[in-house]
Amino acid sequence: MLQFGVFDLTLGEIMAWFADPWVVGWILIVTGILAASWLLENITDPIPLLGTIFDIIVKLGTILGFFVGILDILVGYVVFQTQPGGAIVAGVLILAGFALVMRVLTKFPLAFVFAIAASLFTTFTLYGLLTPYTSAAFIGEYIVQITSLKWMAIIAAVLFFFFYGLFGLMINIIALIGKIFASTPLLVIIGLAAIAVGIIVIAAPALVINPYIDPWPLPTVP
Repeated sequence: MLQFGVFDLTLGEIMAWFADPWVVGWILIVTGILAASWLLENITDPIPLLGTIFDIIVKLGTILGFFVGILDILVGYVVFQTQPGGAIVAGVLILAGFALVMRVLTKFPLAFVFAIAASLFTTFTLYGLLTPYTSAAFIGEYIVQITSLKWMAIIAAVLFFFFYGLFGLMINIIALIGKIFASTPLLVIIGLAAIAVGIIVIAAPALVINPYIDPWPLPTVP
């Protein structure tokens, strides 16, 4: 059987790896550096090597931060699920991830983007649910027509307008909140907090874990 390394890992093994305090700590530190890069660039500007490094980080920070932000939210979820006492760590990860992601998303019409994503997801889900019945008696021929490209495109368009109208206001409110969290002053504060929590998680995790629930190290995920 072919082996593809990381692609052969189970979901439980991946979650266990991301639940490791060393991994969580460094993710927080990298997140904090990206979030607080504006401040760190100004502080290190007189230092030749560090100043250059942070200049590059600032230039790449927005796009790179988007993907790191998604990772933060996922790791925050893993920590929350596997370590009930790690609510502070999970909260910082999710908050920092949200701020980094929204720094990019607030530049786009979120209601439009969300409506496209929701309509495509729903359409593909519907396609997956209907496909097994294409050979069924009586309804098979109708299912074949419905799952054709033409009808799937029509369904996706209808769903787009439905989601755009239904969630437009909610998304605009989220976008407003996102702009606040993605503002430079608040992003710097969140970044510095992420760096501090990351260092604590690596050096002394007991300080950010509720000892009355489950102390770190984290339990193994089955």
